[in-house]
Amino acid sequence: MKAILTIAFTAALLLPLSAQKGLAGLWEGTITHGGIYSTNGHRFQLYLEVNEKYIKGRSYIHVTADSIVQMELRGQLYNDNSIYLEEVNQEWTEEEEAAIEEGASPEQFSRKYQFIYKRSLWDPSLEGYWQEVTPMPFHFKRERGRIFLEKKSSKA
Repeated sequence: MKAILTIAFTAALLLPLSAQKGLAGLWEGTITHGGIYSTNGHRFQLYLEVNEKYIKGRSYIHVTADSIVQMELRGQLYNDNSIYLEEVNQEWTEEEEAAIEEGASPEQFSRKYQFIYKRSLWDPSLEGYWQEVTPMPFHFKRERGRIFLEKKSSKA
């Protein structure tokens, strides 16, 4: 009986660790733009590294075949499997560089992300929202959208 209780207790302690391993790695899907109800989007990739509840990673938005926007991300995984990420460094697109040269604030182009991590052995997913970080958060031109990602298989 003691052996069964010991095994059950050990398994209960290791279960959260397996969830974190499942979150780490490459995710692929779509990022929409033009509002949270828009279906217009781009191919989106997210590579995550998890250290306990802290997450760091890199995102790749495939704007065109020749234009990929890369961003470094930092954030946190919460006990309810929700995730918060924000950009900490970024490379600007040509349009953003032109806007910055004309006097736009670079901060207006940074984004933050909120996800729900849906654990599954067969179909794990990340679904959530992104929004532009801006000094005027309720401005009608503030960008936001949805993100739908599936775990990229390690078998290639």
